[in-house]
Amino acid sequence: MLQRTLPNAAVDVAQERSPKARHGRRETRTLWTLDSAALNAYVGSAGRVGTPWPGVAQVLRLQRTVQVTPAATTTTGSGTSHVRTRTEVAYAVTSLPPERATAADLLLRWRAHWHIENRLHWVRDVTLGEDASAIHLGQAPLVVALLRTAVLALLRHTGAASLAVAQRDLALHPAGFLALFTDLARRLTAAPASRPSSARLRLLPQPHRPLRRPARAS
Repeated sequence: MLQRTLPNAAVDVAQERSPKARHGRRETRTLWTLDSAALNAYVGSAGRVGTPWPGVAQVLRLQRTVQVTPAATTTTGSGTSHVRTRTEVAYAVTSLPPERATAADLLLRWRAHWHIENRLHWVRDVTLGEDASAIHLGQAPLVVALLRTAVLALLRHTGAASLAVAQRDLALHPAGFLALFTDLARRLTAAPASRPSSARLRLLPQPHRPLRRPARAS
């Protein structure tokens, strides 16, 4: 049907499957890219504005097939497991032409986008409460967003099991803030010309090493 509707269309396909099941969940992602001058000119014209979107080079269709095996697997009389399968389909457009981005390239970019979404934007929105923030005037939202991103970078170096655990530990032990920044400053001072050490920063003050106030300048 595609060849009859768009005879000059060029189709590319790429597939990626999870190497192993995680938490009883295995996902297979299949991406189709469609390069058609007629389709690219039509995209957007069916909307309320009625104007084609400029710069469209390819139309994408991503299908996710997720197989979920329950933790307590039940078996039928034949000994096969009850595996639930769910299929999701998403569409997208890109300004990258096929010679600059194949289906495999775009599948990797799509995954990288959601990695950023999951590790940065979702955490800022939910864990740090950005969605519920009432700060909305002038440059304040941008400044606070930058501070939240900096806080995430610091908390991820505390060695805590999760960001929520790090937040709770710092709330229960306020002195941990001083210990955190003291340890960070020590590491940066020790290696000013190189990247900071990847070792975990100490979150809470050690009982046998009490914190000392910095000496006042004379």
